[in-house]
Amino acid sequence: MRSSGITSSGEIPSDGPRRVADESRSPVKKNTTGRREARKTALREKIYETARELFLTHGFEATTITQIAEAADIAPATFFNHFTNKSAVLHEMTGEIAEHLQALVDEQLERPVRAQERIHGFANAVADDVAAAEGLARDVLLDLVRTQIPRHQVAPHLTPVYEPFARIIREGQAAGEVRTDFDARFLAEMVLGALNIAFNRWMADANFPLKKGLSQAADFICEAIEPRAK
Repeated sequence: MRSSGITSSGEIPSDGPRRVADESRSPVKKNTTGRREARKTALREKIYETARELFLTHGFEATTITQIAEAADIAPATFFNHFTNKSAVLHEMTGEIAEHLQALVDEQLERPVRAQERIHGFANAVADDVAAAEGLARDVLLDLVRTQIPRHQVAPHLTPVYEPFARIIREGQAAGEVRTDFDARFLAEMVLGALNIAFNRWMADANFPLKKGLSQAADFICEAIEPRAK
């Protein structure tokens, strides 16, 4: 018969409570819960990546939840266990924007060229990335503007790249390539502001030539930050 943990004299042995507590924290139970959470996370990621690919291929509006479920090999009900609707997937994608922009700036920082060339390199890289996923990129940015940027507040996707851009300016100032009568942080804000204006025009008008607009903005701002004649 299974021991109750009580001695023949009716006393609880000194290790009894500890043994019961240890059994309640069974590693088997922990491992089972961990595996379940890992599977849940992996499935959510699979749904997310599947939806992302379909958005890229067919566009956000043309993609249905049924299509996402079929491509991910899940039931439509399973989709709703992880996302309330397909807009929730799009909304989550906005978090990738800042990370990607920062990576693009970091790439430019590694180039041994003038500050102005780094700025042009960043503008061209952004334009190329948008062109590769134009419809989806616009949907994501519109969702970001619509839901995450209060009026008169700096766009959150630009905030992380201000300091890397300020570094581009500071290095340019140290090399005599950029004017020094203004602080590097201020000039970085002006550079990003000019580039962002081109983005805003494209978001307002899908027919706006973004690559040309970014190039012209880069030309203008690069000339504006040239050293002043003494």
